[in-house]
Amino acid sequence: MIAAARRKGASLIAAAGNEGPAATPVYPAAYPEVIAVTATDADDNAFRKSNRGRHLAVAAPGVDIFVAAPNAGYDMTSGTSVAAAHVSGIAALLLERYPRLTPDALQAILLRTAKDLGRPGRDEEFGAGLANAYDALNALAPQTAERAPAN
Repeated sequence: MIAAARRKGASLIAAAGNEGPAATPVYPAAYPEVIAVTATDADDNAFRKSNRGRHLAVAAPGVDIFVAAPNAGYDMTSGTSVAAAHVSGIAALLLERYPRLTPDALQAILLRTAKDLGRPGRDEEFGAGLANAYDALNALAPQTAERAPAN
C-alpha cells in the first residue's frame, strides 16, 4: 500500500519515532518510500528521545514547540511528530510552487538543501540534516540577477 501510494504520486512523510536512539526503526517511517523525519532542539542537537537509523531523511525543529491544545489552549510539546509536520509544511509549499514535482524529486530537494548537522554527510542521527524551507523553495527557481550562484 505504501509503495503503491508513492507510485501514484503521493509524497509520504512520517515521524521517525520517540523511543530512543537504541530503538528499532518504526513504520511507516522506515519504509523506503517514506521521508522519515527526526527532531532537533533550538541548538540543532538531536532530540534525545528520537529514534536513529539509516532510514532517516531529514531533521526539523521538534523540541519545546508551542502548539495548539484542547479547549482553545496552548502547550509546549516535543517529538518527531512535530518535526514531521514541519517537513510536511515544506513539502506542501514545494508542491504549491511546483505542482508537477514527483515524490522522488521532492525528496531529492529536501535532502540536497538540508543543512548538514552532526558528522559530515548523511548520518543515522540527522539524516541529510536540518530541513531548509528557503533553500528548498529556491532549489528550482530560475537564476536571476538578484539570485545568481555564488562563485
